[in-house]
Amino acid sequence: MCSTNFFTPFSWCYWASVGTALICGGLIGIERQLLGKPAGLRICIIIVLATDIFVSLSQELTTETGDPSRVIASVASGVGFLGGGVILARHGRIQGVTTAATIWILAAIGAIIGLGKFFAAIASTLILIVVAIFIDVLEVRGIITKKEIAPEDDQL
Repeated sequence: MCSTNFFTPFSWCYWASVGTALICGGLIGIERQLLGKPAGLRICIIIVLATDIFVSLSQELTTETGDPSRVIASVASGVGFLGGGVILARHGRIQGVTTAATIWILAAIGAIIGLGKFFAAIASTLILIVVAIFIDVLEVRGIITKKEIAPEDDQL
């Protein structure tokens, strides 16, 4: 983990954190943008970078009585709210669940970066991209079908 004075632009730790956030958010965003999915390049970078900043700030401001895990929990709740906003019911189908899950894992990757675990964040990013591409290939080849969720008629 990085030492004090994280928010000094002359610190290698600052640039390592920002650079890792840009790379991780950018890689996930490019994959989504190229496939025409919502939450593309810009939003992916913003979510990872914002979460990184919040968690890094909590690390720097923590006192003996403070608990930086509360910031991570708050970010997870806030991002869950954002994700809930992209889930829509249209024509009897539920859409946006994958985008919501992507937004949530983007925040998790940002939190990993904010804790100074840069290689773990890059590994998590690569795993996410490989899984997303692998599932897309299986769907395109017809090996698996995309499951669409239809709400029950008797539920309100």
